[in-house]
Amino acid sequence: MLIRQTLAYLPAQLLGPLAQFAAAIALTHVLGAADYGLTMLVFASQELVFLLCLSWWTIYMMRYAGAHRDAAAQARFRMTEAGVLLATGGLQILATLLVVLATEPGVSPLFHLGAVLFTLTRSLVNLLSERARKAEAIGAYSALQIVAPLGGLALSLPALVLVGPHPEWVLILFALTQGAVAALTARRLGLALRPAGIDRAVLAAALRFGLPVVVASSFGWIAANGIRFVVEAAEGPVALGLLSVGWGLATRLAAVAAMVVTAAAYPLAVRAMEAGDIAGAKRQLSDNSLLLFILIAPATLGVIAINEPLVRLLIAAEYHAATIMILPWALVGAAIRNVRMHGWDQLYLLMEAPRPMLALEMIEAALTMVAAVLGVLLGGLAGAVIGTTLAAAIIALGDAVYLTRCYGFAIPLGRCARVLLAAAAMAGALALLPRFGLPVAPRWDSVIAAILLGMLAYAPVLAALFPRETRDLVRAFRARQRGDA
Repeated sequence: MLIRQTLAYLPAQLLGPLAQFAAAIALTHVLGAADYGLTMLVFASQELVFLLCLSWWTIYMMRYAGAHRDAAAQARFRMTEAGVLLATGGLQILATLLVVLATEPGVSPLFHLGAVLFTLTRSLVNLLSERARKAEAIGAYSALQIVAPLGGLALSLPALVLVGPHPEWVLILFALTQGAVAALTARRLGLALRPAGIDRAVLAAALRFGLPVVVASSFGWIAANGIRFVVEAAEGPVALGLLSVGWGLATRLAAVAAMVVTAAAYPLAVRAMEAGDIAGAKRQLSDNSLLLFILIAPATLGVIAINEPLVRLLIAAEYHAATIMILPWALVGAAIRNVRMHGWDQLYLLMEAPRPMLALEMIEAALTMVAAVLGVLLGGLAGAVIGTTLAAAIIALGDAVYLTRCYGFAIPLGRCARVLLAAAAMAGALALLPRFGLPVAPRWDSVIAAILLGMLAYAPVLAALFPRETRDLVRAFRARQRGDA
């Protein structure tokens, strides 16, 4: 079921983030480092604004919307949701303006407008995406995840060519696309946009469950993005732009692999929990963590193996040196954080344990910020990235020990070690190419050939290291073929 669900969500989980990935790359060719850094900071700060203002509701909705079964309860839930959207809209506007003013107060009013519209529409897309995921409405989810970023990119690039490198137009055109897609899917997903009253019991339950998680997630956002503010304060806006390329590419790559699994897998664990099968929910999360690692380990080591030619092919020349230097460390740090957050840390939500989650995220944020500050003082841009990566590894290790001892959670360390061995074999094969007169060059044909070779090297080694699972998959595939026939 996990693999079937994952494959159903796969187009959305690949094409949507790939569109964001493409936007981050394409904008390096049309925006200077300072403008690029500020634009990417707005993209990242939207995540924080959503976390603080609205994610507490989506967390409650994902976990408990199924408990509102009769028509009257569902109506109260929808009306409360509409009231929450209206009330938090003003908070999102204020928070976005404060972020922009605190970072670069001299930007134009049009940039402020673009930042606000981008934040509001992206938050609505996020909410609707979670609604679609809860309802297993894969078509609506795919439209929200694919069309919104792809449309924004398709409109932004010609506009920047016509009007010049003005970052405010990137935000405005992305916002227009996101708003249009949200409007088309809102009614289908049953979203009520006119509040007719708020059910206080529903609101109180959502706040009790969601707010501790929001606080924890906000500290998690600081751990993931605080380095941007450290670098901007210590090195200036140009350094922020140089950091944003490698850091953003690493973050998006890890997030693609993480969400491919999480979008389909977490609802399965919730379903087991709602049925009272706690052991089954834990097993599901253990399987989720393994499948996530199967995707993220080769992606990380493979990109590191072809780091320099890939960067020279994709990124504008202004960013080459900094990106080649920091991308490997940023990739490792992002992989560690995403495996932890989207793998075994989901147990905190299932077990309704917000306090230890909050403690974990507070420690991670503090340790990561200290590591970033020390790193930038000792080693500049590269030092800041290396420091945050080391902090991520320390936190992941401590978190795994805690969950194992306190919740009896079986983190699949042995199976993950086998996956890492297969990924290392793949990276080794790519590293040996120059010895056979086949160096990876910054050309599309060369990079694509290296990626295909990496896949061909990884898959058979992985299958050999998991013989029983491979046989089960082959049998299931053959049985399904016979059934279809």
